[in-house]
Amino acid sequence: MSDDEREEKELDLTSPEVVTKYKNAAEIINKALQLVLSECKPKAKITNICEKGDAFITEEVFLLCLQTGNTYKNVKKKIERGIFFPTCISVNHFSPLASDETVWKKVIDMGCHIDGFIAVVAHTHVLQEGPVTGRAADVIAAANTAAEVALRLVRPGRKVS
Repeated sequence: MSDDEREEKELDLTSPEVVTKYKNAAEIINKALQLVLSECKPKAKITNICEKGDAFITEEVFLLCLQTGNTYKNVKKKIERGIFFPTCISVNHFSPLASDETVWKKVIDMGCHIDGFIAVVAHTHVLQEGPVTGRAADVIAAANTAAEVALRLVRPGRKVS
């Protein structure tokens, strides 16, 4: 088997190693999301929340690699792993600088990868007293319905377009 064929096989979802990498990245990012959600409180500083999310991802990936030993070792190339993109919190995808004093808004986006196999999560979180009503509630319900419909359309072999 040539090097090109070996590399192509690595990217095939029929490979248990590839599926394991996706699953591990997904488990880490879902735990990170729960941590970040627990930190979302009135007047919470966005940079503090983002730093906690990023630090959690980095630490969990490091611990996973220590636990799995040779699973993520490849003699031909260095295995890249960790934060796929920094934790972003805002109305419109905002990853703050450390000096930013902006407080919590609404949306969380974050991603993790193991050897380029990516797990990404986005979550809308409303922080207010009482239930969401009116137009804001309608927008949230519409976004949730659209996500559910899109998920039901996902099938093996189906093109994204």
